[in-house]
Amino acid sequence: MERDKRHLQILSKLQIIYGIFNLFVSVYFYEVITELVADYRKKLEESNPEVQVALLIGFGVVLCLIGVVILFCIILTGQSLARYENYQYCLIVATLECLIIPFGTFLGIATILVLRRKSVRELFSKVQEEAEKSSVS
Repeated sequence: MERDKRHLQILSKLQIIYGIFNLFVSVYFYEVITELVADYRKKLEESNPEVQVALLIGFGVVLCLIGVVILFCIILTGQSLARYENYQYCLIVATLECLIIPFGTFLGIATILVLRRKSVRELFSKVQEEAEKSSVS
C-alpha cells in the first residue's frame, strides 16, 4: 500500500510539472502563430480575402484554447492523484494523454499501469467511501 501511495505521489508531481511546462509551450506556440499570422495577413490583404485571415486567426485561437483546456485537465489529474480522488477521471485523462507524443505517452502509460492495480483501485474507493460518510454526517 505504501508503494502505491509513493507511486501515486510521484505521478501526481510529474503530471502537474508536465501540465505547467506544457502551458508555457502553448503560450509560446500561440505567440509564434500570432507572428506568422501577422506576416501572412500582410500578404493576404494584398489579394483581398479578409475572411481567410479571420478563419486562420480563429483556427489558431481555438487550437490554443483546446490545448490549454487539455493541460488544465492534466494538472487537475495530478491533484486528483495526490488526493486519491476521481479514479475514472484520472484513468480517462491518462488514456488521452497517451496521444501527446512522446512525453505524454510515457506519463500516460505509467499512470495507467499504476491505476490498474487492484490495491490502487481499493485505495481510491476507500477514500471515496470516507468522503461520502463525512458528507452524510
